[in-house]
Amino acid sequence: MATGARRKRVTKSHDDRREDILRAGEEVFGSIGFNVATIGHITDAAEIGKGTFYLYFDTKDHLLGALWERYVDAIVTKTQDILGEDCGWWPTIDGLLATLIEHAVRNAELHRVVYGSANAPALEICKRANQRVIDLICGYVAEGAEAGAFEARDPAMAFRMVYHATDGLLDDLIADGAPIDVQEVTAVVQELTHRALGAS
Repeated sequence: MATGARRKRVTKSHDDRREDILRAGEEVFGSIGFNVATIGHITDAAEIGKGTFYLYFDTKDHLLGALWERYVDAIVTKTQDILGEDCGWWPTIDGLLATLIEHAVRNAELHRVVYGSANAPALEICKRANQRVIDLICGYVAEGAEAGAFEARDPAMAFRMVYHATDGLLDDLIADGAPIDVQEVTAVVQELTHRALGAS
């Protein structure tokens, strides 16, 4: 588009316009990095004016947080679906871990942006979003402990440790950029979880 040229006005719904900005942000952050990216880069990619951007997001940190929130929303939905299947305590835990790992690897580029270049405010937004998943699964683990399925001293705390260890492992593997053997990683994490939680 030539400098100074007026953009053709396109009428879109609020949700569609927000999705355009999210998509543009993910594209820009992934291509040039969060720290280098400006609101101008994002609005150019979304083909909108800066004023429109600020109708939806306060800052690029807020935008990155919204991208991560969308990522977490998908995990929460998958987690709720698996919990609703009632397949037994251990098969459910194993299924949750496999799903979480697969989802993280499939969204590797977003992980790289968040953990590789995001600043403190963006990371804090992402941390709060992650807590939703942790709390949901820890609630399930606590119920399993009451039912006698898990025998760790503090099953919920043990699972939190496993979750954060898994998150750190995935962060390292994704940052490395080499192909990830999802089945092997899942097997290792499941083994660790079984040892951490114990089984009666």
